Amino acid sequence: MEEKQIGLFIRDRRLALGLTQQQLADKLGITDKAVSKWERGISCPDITLLRRLADALAVSVSELLGGEREAAAVVPAAVEDVVLDTVAYAETARRRNGGWRFWTFVAFTALCLIAVLVLFIIYLSTNRNTYMMLAIRCVAFGWAVCYPLLRWERYPVRGALLIATFAVFPFLMQFPRWIWQWAMWIALLGVIYLWAVYFIGCRLRKRIWLAAGWSFLLGTPLSFAISGILQSRGIEGNAVGVVSTALTAGACFLIDFALGRRE
Repeated sequence: MEEKQIGLFIRDRRLALGLTQQQLADKLGITDKAVSKWERGISCPDITLLRRLADALAVSVSELLGGEREAAAVVPAAVEDVVLDTVAYAETARRRNGGWRFWTFVAFTALCLIAVLVLFIIYLSTNRNTYMMLAIRCVAFGWAVCYPLLRWERYPVRGALLIATFAVFPFLMQFPRWIWQWAMWIALLGVIYLWAVYFIGCRLRKRIWLAAGWSFLLGTPLSFAISGILQSRGIEGNAVGVVSTALTAGACFLIDFALGRRE
């Protein structure tokens, strides 16, 4: 279901019937804040409210879910039942997935806490070894980045990227100066690359191979730049990685082209 389209449809139908948000909410036994969230596209009506909401707006359930009036004046009751069953199945699948993500988050958090506890004990027993505290911060950074992926319902990848973007530079500042001076440049290039891959994936979500091709193609200059930074610090770069990234991009483009020709 497209939240914004459904929300605009609910608002338009409510206004057409001369109802306020409070009056519509009273018909459904909910608060006007819930109606406001629907109309702003923040959330969707619960599956248990769909038929009553459709009746209140003088539309069919399929019209409500589609976010527009249909050409047919009357939708058969059997069709309405099928639509409701389909939505109920999708909602059940979503909740199951949410439960799986919740328990994964619990397990991941527990492992992080155990790791921090062990590292802290070692830190105290080794006369407050600096590297142990650094390891604790690494665990905390990893947990913070993974949190949106496991707990956010909306835009989890974007949330993880935002946290990584704003946290990675303060995180690197704890390293010795000779490390973070060049690590900052690699982190900046990495963040820009990840955001570029994210937006490519959003724009080309229906063409996975084309999105992968562009992602690998952008990874070619990234690999070249990182190799240059490492070589300037006396660390041997990986020229093979640059070539293999470019070849992988070409292979993805060819697969996308072949699949397009088959269609």
